[in-house]
Amino acid sequence: MSAFEAVLAGLFHAHAHELHAFARRRAGRQEAEDIVQDTSLRLLQRGAAATLEHPRANLFRIAAHLAVDLARKTKIRSRYACENVELDHLSGNTGSPEAASEGAWELRRLQAALAELPPLCRAAFLLNRIDGLTYAEIAERLGLSVRTIDRYMVRAWIHVRGQTGRGLDC
Repeated sequence: MSAFEAVLAGLFHAHAHELHAFARRRAGRQEAEDIVQDTSLRLLQRGAAATLEHPRANLFRIAAHLAVDLARKTKIRSRYACENVELDHLSGNTGSPEAASEGAWELRRLQAALAELPPLCRAAFLLNRIDGLTYAEIAERLGLSVRTIDRYMVRAWIHVRGQTGRGLDC
């Protein structure tokens, strides 16, 4: 371990509890861990210059900026969270032959749109919309961060909506 890494580890050890509480107040319990981890990475990327003057202030400033970024992303996600692909409607369970034909056609469009997504993005979308898993559960299952799952879901919603022409259902 280099001298800089030792200083950084000491800095985080000294302020870890306080930084985690700060992040939890700003962004919630689930996201706090990601913010603290991203804070350490950002500080490490900035190098020794960031730790020379006011190291505690730098930690909290980085964490505050990350919390604001997360809030912006959450706002974007909330635009698409209420969107709901109604699989019963798409599978044609409406009764008439015309509706069944239209539903089958829409289902093929949805399948084609999903096939165009990258595999992990498609998997995250299906685990959420079909299996009903939360973003945290999907992240654990796929070995990714919750933030990455959030990005995948937004990407999938935008793509599916663009390909199928389905608007917001809420």
